[in-house]
Amino acid sequence: MRAVILAAGEGSRLRASAGGPPKPLFPVCGLTLLERAARCARAAGCEEIVVVTGYEGERVRARLAPRLGPGVRWVHAPEWRRGNGASLLAAAGRLRGAPFLLLMADHVLDPEVLRRATAAAAERRSELDSGAALLLVDARLQEVHDLAEATRVRREGEVVTAIGKGLEPFDAVDAGVFVGGDGLLDALEEAARAADGGDARAGGDALTLTAAAARLAARGRLLAVPLERGWWVDVDDAAAARAARERLLAQATASGGDGPVARHLNRPLSRLVTRVLSGTRATPDAVTAAAFVLMLLAAAAFAAGHPALGGLLAQAASVVDGVDGELARLRLSQRPAGAFLDTVLDRYADAALVMGLAAGALREAQGAAAWVYAPGAAVVVWTALAALAGMPLSALMKDRLRLLSGADRRYNPLADDPAWLRWIPANRDGRCLVVCILGLLGAPWAALAALALLTHALALGRLVWGYRTLDAHD
Repeated sequence: MRAVILAAGEGSRLRASAGGPPKPLFPVCGLTLLERAARCARAAGCEEIVVVTGYEGERVRARLAPRLGPGVRWVHAPEWRRGNGASLLAAAGRLRGAPFLLLMADHVLDPEVLRRATAAAAERRSELDSGAALLLVDARLQEVHDLAEATRVRREGEVVTAIGKGLEPFDAVDAGVFVGGDGLLDALEEAARAADGGDARAGGDALTLTAAAARLAARGRLLAVPLERGWWVDVDDAAAARAARERLLAQATASGGDGPVARHLNRPLSRLVTRVLSGTRATPDAVTAAAFVLMLLAAAAFAAGHPALGGLLAQAASVVDGVDGELARLRLSQRPAGAFLDTVLDRYADAALVMGLAAGALREAQGAAAWVYAPGAAVVVWTALAALAGMPLSALMKDRLRLLSGADRRYNPLADDPAWLRWIPANRDGRCLVVCILGLLGAPWAALAALALLTHALALGRLVWGYRTLDAHD
């Protein structure tokens, strides 16, 4: 499906309260509003995007055309001051003949909202082809930011019967996303002729999408698509920008695959780091590399006889290891290549940590008092080999269980593991915390032994539970 993004307005309220560039270029969590809208459209399956500019259109295009990449067509709306209806009308010649997704650049939203719109478009294609339009509406009024400024909607069943700013009574609000076609464009041209005294292309009174939507509603041709999941914020001022930022951060830092240590310790810390990095140019791949380097430094510290420093660095690496995914989700830049890089570097980092612990354990044994147990070189080597064999099994078994069970989400230890398994600290977050604690206690050999014991205990437990669970489903 083609997406149309209206990015023509000046954003005077936003610039007055928050300052900064033209509205489409206003940054929220490291992405401009227009970039975020385009990425959301692509995440919903839109391969072609039409961007309609107005205020400082050349500046907006020069800045963002290289970032938005191929598949984007630019249209300038010379009468953008008249309103968003005039902006859409400028692109009408490119849009006729097929339904299109219509969204506003200044609406920050959950990609789930646009996926809901594209799914509804596929389900109701015949109605769109016959001249109807779809409007996403939100009846969860208590969750709407700045409800007083929202465009109100009244419905009868699936049909919008009235729409307007001061509408009373109302039961939902316009979420700023349409699925339109020739019917919406025809209604917009009718509204333009009424405003212009008969000439749809002449300059005249204000021309808004709401005016066209009201005409469709009067004919029973504006169909409501209610939102049940997802969120959206119309970024009209600094307060709305802050609200959008908080919702984005909350969504990006909520992972469904955390173990207990990641959820209760690491994630609150990684959120702080992500919040700081969100306004910088730091990339998820750069953060992945930083987490890898921190773990290499932890291994070096253990090997050099500084176990307390090594333990703290290992825990820091574990925290930072969650930031790359948070940044990617925050900026809608999740990439298979990035996930692959993260997985491979994590395995190398684990191996480096084991080697550092083994070197530290041998150093510790050489300087141990006669009455203190000091493992020999053979014991240290065999323990390190056991740890190396056990540490990759956690991620491997989670991925395999997810694949074999047919789940369409990440494996969640706190939900998917049985109660007797989920608190064994042998997932990566738990392992790093154990290493940190024992490093602070100056016990690299104990840390190495704990890694070997805990990882195999979890692996064997998952083997028994997973085999029984999958066998029961056969």
